[in-house]
Amino acid sequence: MELDLRSQIERLEQGKALAPEVKAQLELAYAEIAQKVITARVPAAGDAAPDFVLPNAVGIPVALADALAHGPAVVTFYRGIW
Repeated sequence: MELDLRSQIERLEQGKALAPEVKAQLELAYAEIAQKVITARVPAAGDAAPDFVLPNAVGIPVALADALAHGPAVVTFYRGIW
């Protein structure tokens, strides 16, 4: 069974106490890796959006590709029920 990096380090930490500076370096590494993984999946400005389907304001599903067939599209997210 393959373990993720954090699980591997936790197993290592259980075996012996790590110096505070080493533990701090590990936490910085966790944060750096997480940021790189997250930002690697985020499209850059100007990138084409992947096709998706979302409900419109009245709940009817609309595919981005269908909206783009009629021209430029704007995606707006409403918070809560209006």
